[in-house]
Amino acid sequence: MPIWRVLYIQSRYEFKVEQQLEKLGIRHYLPKIEVKRAWSDRIKKMKVPAFPSYLFVCNEAKDRNAVFQAKGVMHYVKHENRDAVLDEKEMNLLQTSQSLLIPSSLQPLKKLKGQFVKIRSGLLAGQSGLLMDFLGKKTVQLKLEQWSMGFLIEMPLDDLQFG
Repeated sequence: MPIWRVLYIQSRYEFKVEQQLEKLGIRHYLPKIEVKRAWSDRIKKMKVPAFPSYLFVCNEAKDRNAVFQAKGVMHYVKHENRDAVLDEKEMNLLQTSQSLLIPSSLQPLKKLKGQFVKIRSGLLAGQSGLLMDFLGKKTVQLKLEQWSMGFLIEMPLDDLQFG
């Protein structure tokens, strides 16, 4: 039975790999977003990968290695020493919500560390401080301005306002 797996792609090879997988007849999906890029003489709208260096493929276990025929494919993304997989429901959600992705929200979490944040909702709404670390999917370590110590708090990242 075919399953969706995540591929790690050489930097800036996403579109080339997508074309090669198309020629190989391998079912794949490369989420794209439209961004504006400014040069000194013009501003241009262009499509870029929503998740740079990542591409999704749907194949059976026996056809797993066929993707390596495409130049630029590095390896499958692993989770707990096994290929990272997504079920059909998750892929459908990703495919149908692609147009709703906000380009500015798609940044590596590591880049957000050390940024000043304000809490939008919950018990600590209105408090502000420094984002120290990410500990799991929903847990962050904050050092609040008014307090002299950092602490752990579990909250959706959407509840934090950056900048």
